[in-house]
Amino acid sequence: ASLGIVLTYKTTGIFNFAYGGIAMFCAYVFWQLRDRWHLTQWLAIPLLLLVVAPILGLLLEAMFRPLAASPPEVQIVVSLGILAFFTTLVPIVFGSTNEQLNTIFPQGQFTVFSDVIITGNEAGTFLLAVAMAVALSLLLRRTRLGTATRAVVDNRDLASLVAVSPATVSQAAWIISTIFAAVAGILLSSQEGLVTYVLPFLVIYSFAPAVLGRLTSLPLAFAGSLALGLIDNILAKYGSSSSFVANLETSLPYLARFVLLIAYGRRGTEVRASARPLSGSRSVSNPRRDTSLWLVAAIVAFTVLPQVFSDATVHDLAEAMAYAVVALTLVVLTGWTGQISIAQMSFAGVGAFVAAHVAGTEGGLFPLSILVAIAIAVPVSLVIGLAALRLSGLFLALLTMAFALLMDNLIFSRQGVSGGITGINLTAAKVGPISLRGVHAQYYLCALVLVVATAGAWLLRRGPVGRRLQMVRDAPNAAATLGASRTVTKLAVFAGCAAVAASAGTLLAITQTTVDPSQFSFNTSLELLLVVVLGGRSLVSGAIVAGAFNLMTLLPLPTMVEKYL
Repeated sequence: ASLGIVLTYKTTGIFNFAYGGIAMFCAYVFWQLRDRWHLTQWLAIPLLLLVVAPILGLLLEAMFRPLAASPPEVQIVVSLGILAFFTTLVPIVFGSTNEQLNTIFPQGQFTVFSDVIITGNEAGTFLLAVAMAVALSLLLRRTRLGTATRAVVDNRDLASLVAVSPATVSQAAWIISTIFAAVAGILLSSQEGLVTYVLPFLVIYSFAPAVLGRLTSLPLAFAGSLALGLIDNILAKYGSSSSFVANLETSLPYLARFVLLIAYGRRGTEVRASARPLSGSRSVSNPRRDTSLWLVAAIVAFTVLPQVFSDATVHDLAEAMAYAVVALTLVVLTGWTGQISIAQMSFAGVGAFVAAHVAGTEGGLFPLSILVAIAIAVPVSLVIGLAALRLSGLFLALLTMAFALLMDNLIFSRQGVSGGITGINLTAAKVGPISLRGVHAQYYLCALVLVVATAGAWLLRRGPVGRRLQMVRDAPNAAATLGASRTVTKLAVFAGCAAVAASAGTLLAITQTTVDPSQFSFNTSLELLLVVVLGGRSLVSGAIVAGAFNLMTLLPLPTMVEKYL
């Protein structure tokens, strides 16, 4: 899987986050051909690899071609959209989402080195992986297409000297990558089963070997895959009795990716610079006056809404506003500073779980829990911020993604931290004499925090700090000559956004009552990035759109129509 990811990134500059969805879809196609339609696998495999996968690769190339010069966050969101499409399409087309796929290799096992047992599936998988790596190497080194591919990677203008156009190279790369994804899907599904949400997640493991190759070295990516698989098997065999080792085994690919990205630093540069300067802010005659008008309108609206809607609706609005505060931090990070983060809900989770532990049975320590959450989130965010000084764009997104997955598997999965699957109940919370048990009290607190955070961000954007953020994003070298410290600015932004996200997490804790890890998982951070980018990553209103989207997902559409209208 890592070879296909590296190949497309190396030739097109697109990191395909949807690779797992493609692998899953191809595995289901193979299952349909062989197990449902009862074609022999020696006919089903060529149909998949020589017909279905190439068509799918050409479609993907056509989708991603216009995005080659787009900002990394846009490319990521499109990839995630394609992933969601395949995840939704499989149950519709194939009907079943939990099936077993028999291996394509002969059954049986044999022993090597006296006590090491290897199954036919394991041996076949290894030999097939080696054969595909060798075939790809020969293709790149011994064919005209391979020569053109190397020319495109080094300098697209050189491709004109070879009788293969850059467009043909791009199409070939997507086709080969999709064929690799199909093979990976079949091999992984024969071990883990055909489960819609498992296979895309498993392919995320291949991101770590891809990073080992700096997303450009196929041999390093292949070697990293073998090494990671070997270590994972050792941990699985000898550490099954230890819960810590089991969690470490699950988190190993994310930990490796996190360490590698920090170690590589600026040596892990992107294939193509895709960040574009933000358009200049629209000039206004008096931004403070306009902000005051918006604040008055917001205060009036927030005051009237609880009088109009039911308590259940007011509760949903409070939760949506807390979610919008987290989204606002992503607007500042990604939209204004150019720092892509897929870990903001992890910081919110820190705040939520701290609140559940610290608030106390009577809830009197809830204000203290906010301070403790900030005190934990800020130092952790500075680690990400220090790495952000050396990384940008896709590489920073992969780093924050690894951090979010590590939080899921090493921290939030621990019973003592999150209460496990059932979560932790926050029985009560209050600020001084004001109890936050009632939905109206929670609503007004969330509304107050959202108004203050939005107004602060609005004024920040239009002040000298906002101009400094844009300078650091668009022209970091020029910003340094003008006295805008890139180091201080980025660290301050990461720390400030983490503090606000952790504070918003405490609000989510009191509105949700039961805090469980799924509410703050890596998936929720992905959804947050998706909605903010769609709503306007450089607009404060993008955070409001994210909160509104969260509100719409709380209830099915018929219930919403009946409840809200």
